[in-house]
Amino acid sequence: MKRNGHYINKLLYILWKGGNRSMDYVKAIIIKFVMSLAVLWVILGLIYNVAFGHVLTLSLIITALGFILGDLIILRWFENWGATIADFLLVFAAVWVYSINFIFENFPVLWAAALSALIISVGEVFFHKYIDRHIIHVDERVDEANRADVGNLQTEFGEENPTPEDKDRP
Repeated sequence: MKRNGHYINKLLYILWKGGNRSMDYVKAIIIKFVMSLAVLWVILGLIYNVAFGHVLTLSLIITALGFILGDLIILRWFENWGATIADFLLVFAAVWVYSINFIFENFPVLWAAALSALIISVGEVFFHKYIDRHIIHVDERVDEANRADVGNLQTEFGEENPTPEDKDRP
C-alpha cells in the first residue's frame, strides 16, 4: 500500500512541477477554485449557515466563468485592474442571483454577495499576477514591443546645407 502512495505522490509532483503548458492552466484553475471555495465557505457557510453543496456549486460557477472571462479574456485587454473589477462584478452577480434563486435561507444576500466579492477580488489581484507570469505572459510581450535596442542607438552629427539666404551673408 505504501508503494502505491509513493507513485501517486511522484505523479502529483511531476504534474505540479512538470512545466507542461496545459498543466499551468490546470494549476491556475485549481488555485482559483480553492480560493473561491475557501472564501465562500467562510462567508456563506460559517457566517450565514448556507449548505456546503451550495457553496461548492457557487465556487464551480465562479471558477469557470471567472477563469474564462476574467483571467483569459479581460486580463489580456485591461490588465490587472480591469480583470479585478470584472471579477468583483461577476462574483457579486453570481452569489446574488444564485442565492435568490436556489438558497432558501434567511440571510442578507446583498451583504453576503458584496463581502464575498470584495474578499475574492483582493485575492484575484495576486492571482492575476500569477496568470500574467505563468500563462499569458503579458509583461514579456509588452516589453518586447516597446523596448528599444540600446546598442543600435547613435547620435548623428552634421551641418545644415546652406540656403540661398546664407550665401548672401558675409
